[in-house]
Amino acid sequence: MLITDATPSFDAEQRHRKRVYAVLMVVHLVGFTAAGLLAHIWWLALGIVIVTGALPWVAVVIANDSTSRRGQRRLYRSQQRAIEDQHHDQIDI
Repeated sequence: MLITDATPSFDAEQRHRKRVYAVLMVVHLVGFTAAGLLAHIWWLALGIVIVTGALPWVAVVIANDSTSRRGQRRLYRSQQRAIEDQHHDQIDI
């Protein structure tokens, strides 16, 4: 359960990103192994290679993306719109 709006610590965030990267790379390796074992069914092997072929790129993009930075960007954009949309009366003295 999340109690606070605080961003996760750097260590916790990095540990999560490493786990996600490791899981995606294991799926990639299992997929290529399965494609090698199913090489006699060429269309199935080709489909597996196509699906798992992009996983290293996806894993790197996810591992390099920081969740705290994403949240700050989103928060900044919503705050900027809220400030710009407000009407301000000026008082001349």
